Amino acid sequence: MDECERLQKIQDILDDLACRAGQGAIILVEGTRDKASLEALGIRGPIVMTSQKQLFNLAESLSRQHGDIIILSDWDERGEEVARNAEVFLKSNGARPDCGPRKKLRLLTKKEIKDVESLHGYVERLRRECALKPQHY
Repeated sequence: MDECERLQKIQDILDDLACRAGQGAIILVEGTRDKASLEALGIRGPIVMTSQKQLFNLAESLSRQHGDIIILSDWDERGEEVARNAEVFLKSNGARPDCGPRKKLRLLTKKEIKDVESLHGYVERLRRECALKPQHY
């Protein structure tokens, strides 16, 4: 897969996240830089940081209020732990968390970046590279 195909797949995921967030889905990230990266990519809506509250209490609170919860922690060791724990805690409180976008982004970017905060810069770099490539029709 070349950079432009990778960019298109990432953009499709980001578009889906933006649409779901616009409809009230909660996006769960680890920290403020992750939130800022998503916002810079045009994702608006409720983005909640796991760093602001104990994860179990946060999961309990979110489960009562929202049906659509997307876990988007980093894909480093700490992020994997956050994703596992968040998923378990949310499910134990009756929610159905979605880790799909995180898994797809991890597969598409794991050789290049390891966290959500780097996603904006990575996408911008891919956009610049693809803008310079000749288009094949």
